Amino acid sequence: MLDFFHKAPNEDCWYKFLEPILPYIRNIIPASVACDLLDIFLTDPGSSLFRVASPYILTRVFRKKSIIHPTAPRYTTPALLATILWCVAQTADVMMLHVPGSRAKVVNDLYDLATSLISERDPDRWRRIHGGLRAENETPHPRLPNAPTVPKTTVNNEPAGEIDDVLTFILLSIAVSGSDFKSDCYKWWSKATRLAFSLGLNREDEQCAGPVTPCANPLCSCKKDQDGSIYNMELREERRRVFWLLYALDRHLALSFNSALTIPDSYCEVYSPLPEAVWENLDTIPPSEIPARRIGPPTTASGSAFFEYFLPLMAILGDIIEVHHRRRHPRLGDLDDSHSVAVIQGLLSTYEMSLAALSSEGNDSNIIPLPIHTPKGIVAGMPSRPSISHPHPSSAAPYNAGDPSKMRLAKAYSTHILHVLHVLLHGKWDAISMLDDGDDWITSKRFNECASHAISASQSVSTILTIDPELTFMSYLFGIYLLQGSFILLLFADRMPQLGPNESVAQACENIIRAHEVCVVTLSTEFQKNFRTVLRSTLYSVQGAGTTNWDEHRSRRRALSLYRWTKGAKGLAL
Repeated sequence: MLDFFHKAPNEDCWYKFLEPILPYIRNIIPASVACDLLDIFLTDPGSSLFRVASPYILTRVFRKKSIIHPTAPRYTTPALLATILWCVAQTADVMMLHVPGSRAKVVNDLYDLATSLISERDPDRWRRIHGGLRAENETPHPRLPNAPTVPKTTVNNEPAGEIDDVLTFILLSIAVSGSDFKSDCYKWWSKATRLAFSLGLNREDEQCAGPVTPCANPLCSCKKDQDGSIYNMELREERRRVFWLLYALDRHLALSFNSALTIPDSYCEVYSPLPEAVWENLDTIPPSEIPARRIGPPTTASGSAFFEYFLPLMAILGDIIEVHHRRRHPRLGDLDDSHSVAVIQGLLSTYEMSLAALSSEGNDSNIIPLPIHTPKGIVAGMPSRPSISHPHPSSAAPYNAGDPSKMRLAKAYSTHILHVLHVLLHGKWDAISMLDDGDDWITSKRFNECASHAISASQSVSTILTIDPELTFMSYLFGIYLLQGSFILLLFADRMPQLGPNESVAQACENIIRAHEVCVVTLSTEFQKNFRTVLRSTLYSVQGAGTTNWDEHRSRRRALSLYRWTKGAKGLAL
């Protein structure tokens, strides 16, 4: 059966977007299966219970219209296309991948192909010589039929990739960090961030500092604004969206792996992303009606898309991470941080109000922000790609900013993460340190703040399970926030023998256990299996005969000790 599929013709492709990758995947999957995988890539999270979106595709970045155009789709590098297919194939509900053994083989082959293709474009592989670039390893990879593609060079004759290469490295980082070997993502993450800085993605909208007008510097950032065509606007917005995806993941991975931020806010000279409804319909909106934006990430919720509800949370999380690591500083750690905490609490309160203001019916007035700063250089330009009919209407459907079901999902998950951010701001991040309580943290005011928000986070988990029983809306991202919001409930359960039974705490723990169980089914992760076992064992001991089984107690401590958030520990990055 596999041989039949592998010999299938590539003419069965109904997406011209995939044509650059077809010569490479002929012996891995047929073109029709590649199209099925792209259909899943085009599926919005939470929009379907049958065709579930890939957990590793957090947002598409590119416009759907540009992907599905029948004659002139956006050209995308084979390396990025192979990486997209690899990410989607890991969880895709496609018939061919249900054949025993086929999924593992296809996933491994696609990973080998993606890494081979990107290695040929990797700036780390090239060194400068007089007159151009030369590869460090001159031997071509046997999988590549043609000579390697030399990356573009900067004005300083340095190797430089392009936006597709950054996104390729990001997707490799996401999927690898979701696997058993999470720390292996550091290699790809380092490449993604360094290439993004090399391409100036963090300075896409840097203000011109020239003393004269017009600016005489031909390399100045203000020159980007002179081409106001739709085509150029789309390219620049792709660059911004790739950067903000990188920015959001930097905060998410810093929490997951107990590390400092790689992209400080002081590095960011980029306009916030366009609202999703505007971005997806960029070719039909008059330039005068495109909402203005400010430099920097948003900190309030404006809709149900990734950049509208999750990016603001990550901007606030970044501030919390900065405060957290400053508290550990050997010389600055004793400084009063009450002002910083007050600023972050204000941001959290403002975000909560913006979230409450979002209508579950998705009113457009809540989607597009009010103008703040008028961007320069936006004029009428070349026409964009027209809309088309497609054999898979569900995938080709335009973005619906007013989808009430997706809005409910975004609000429910955002509410949970918001409570967890309060817990992270005031509490300890390490479970064992919390249980030991060597500094009487339990008697402090900060503990009361943590406790109330941990209970609220548990209640929001119950709401999430009601509207998203499979936890598919953001399964890759959700696990670390569920875990960090659960540590205090473990502390409550652990102290029950001294404090007496508490039905509300027991119910909150049951909600958390159920959520971890569903997460493991949706996207299997060892840390959630371990924590679920620890919390269940603790409740069982407390609700039992009242005696303490020290062997089980030591086993629970060993399980918790795998993932630490103390100084020098690596969180989930085993």
